[in-house]
Amino acid sequence: MTNRVRQWWLPGFVALFLSVMLLMVNEFIGIRFGIKPLIVSAHGSQMSAPVAVIYVPWLLLLVPIGALAAYLAWRAGGSQGAMLLSILFPVLPHLAFFIVVFPVALVLDDHVAHNVTVSGLFMGLIAWVLLPGIALLGGGLPTQVFSSRRATSPSA
Repeated sequence: MTNRVRQWWLPGFVALFLSVMLLMVNEFIGIRFGIKPLIVSAHGSQMSAPVAVIYVPWLLLLVPIGALAAYLAWRAGGSQGAMLLSILFPVLPHLAFFIVVFPVALVLDDHVAHNVTVSGLFMGLIAWVLLPGIALLGGGLPTQVFSSRRATSPSA
């Protein structure tokens, strides 16, 4: 196995797999026990306004997932950049989606039957990229700092 696979891809895919599985478990528990996600609207309580569905328990579970990704990348000998990429790996597919969809939506806004509003895309960007990225970094950055200190400290 190459260094890139051990230091970036494997920790990243472990974090992605765990985040998706925990989102699925969160959905199942929410349906089973009546725990509802936080629903935030862009324009108050209007029914036609774009909304973001925020799963707070899932966001809290992303903190240790980010820490695990950073730890796995560090254990494999990854650089600081590889650790950061493996921490943020679960939000990269969503980020790529929004990078492609924003320009297309702006160009085709008036020509598409199902109007995708720009404010709806911003709400999705916040709910699926920004908040999970902050949660992943909340666990991954302290692990990255502690592991870099541990690697540079003199051995006893």
